[in-house]
Amino acid sequence: MVVDAHFDLAAEVYERRLAGERHVVERRYLPHFREASVNLIVSSIYVPGRELPESGLRRALGQTAALREDLESVQDQICVADSREALERAAAGGQTAVLLSLEGLDPLGNDLSLLRAFYDLGVRGAGLTWSRRNAFATGCCKAGEFREIPGGLTDLGREAVARMEELGMYVDVSHLNNEGFADLCACAKRPFIASHSNAWKIHPNYRNLRDDQIEAVAGRGGVIGLNACALLAGPSVPESQAASPQEEKLEQLCRHAEYLVSKAGSAHVGCGFDLCRGLSDATPRIRFETENDDILAHHGEMIKFTAMLLARGMKEETAAGLIGGNFFRFFRECLPCSEQ
Repeated sequence: MVVDAHFDLAAEVYERRLAGERHVVERRYLPHFREASVNLIVSSIYVPGRELPESGLRRALGQTAALREDLESVQDQICVADSREALERAAAGGQTAVLLSLEGLDPLGNDLSLLRAFYDLGVRGAGLTWSRRNAFATGCCKAGEFREIPGGLTDLGREAVARMEELGMYVDVSHLNNEGFADLCACAKRPFIASHSNAWKIHPNYRNLRDDQIEAVAGRGGVIGLNACALLAGPSVPESQAASPQEEKLEQLCRHAEYLVSKAGSAHVGCGFDLCRGLSDATPRIRFETENDDILAHHGEMIKFTAMLLARGMKEETAAGLIGGNFFRFFRECLPCSEQ
């Protein structure tokens, strides 16, 4: 199995369709998904700060609708999965499955009852917040910053965790600050994930996980997704023998993978690459410069990453779990059965 547990696909499709593009996924992403035999993509629903609070709900609903509409013409190749059976059918039929996840509960405002509406639209996971404060929790700082931000889960945030577990939605701790992480550990009863976070020990960044947090995710049966953002991977080590700048960055990402496996165990590490260049290019802006911190140019380059892991001595079984088997197992186990 090949899985990317965090990709801003719905947000990009929404922006491009607003600009008049159609068949966005078919033209821009399906060839790369096929190149790496991607079985599952988790598409985040991400609302930028400029849309909050007034337009947050509308933007989130718009992204959900835009992605589903964009996939209608290629349902035989890629489809939204909202149940265990749908995920298994897609894998058996050679389709790429897409799971929907809220990157922060900001679209809900302070109305937790709206969570059920998103569940009925097929959303099966959520982080409590992005890197900001909302009615549920406080986020950590952004990837390009370095500062501790105080503030844990609110009472409404604790209610949200309980409601998500009741519905059968998984909780994602990436972007949650340290106090919020501790509060979640105290109230969560089911496994949770960190969909796109690296190891603090390899590169100190408040978006990355400390050793105790790594062990907490793994100890509860969750999975940690490697983030392919260069800001979170950090600079390569001086003794690198890489032949190119990209190889240096891939080596650094491999160091995070190896460290996470050593602390969490081989069954609890996966990929959540958070490739952002496409969304950055699609987002209207005043400045012409766009961000490009992606270590991988596209999903087809997951093959390069796997090859480097093996060349560095990782066992094939461990690499197979990391490149997708572990996340596929987690999502299969947490998704509801369609007959329920």
